[in-house]
Amino acid sequence: MDHKEREVVRLLARAARPRVPAGLPERARAYGTRVRRRERWRRWALWLLLASGAVAFGVWAYAVEPWAAPPMRTTPPLEPW
Repeated sequence: MDHKEREVVRLLARAARPRVPAGLPERARAYGTRVRRRERWRRWALWLLLASGAVAFGVWAYAVEPWAAPPMRTTPPLEPW
């Protein structure tokens, strides 16, 4: 190592390191658990919404039959006569 690198290493070794507050790991774990639980419920609600939308679309399609041709409003012309 050259002189500058040794000086940087020495300064970093002497630097004061902040102390970790008491109870920080427990609070971090509790926060992570809450976030994970909230995310699980959100995912469950979105799947439920998607499934209910699919069921509602299926019921609507069964009742309305949008693929069927609409009934004719007038009688067809009688040209072969």
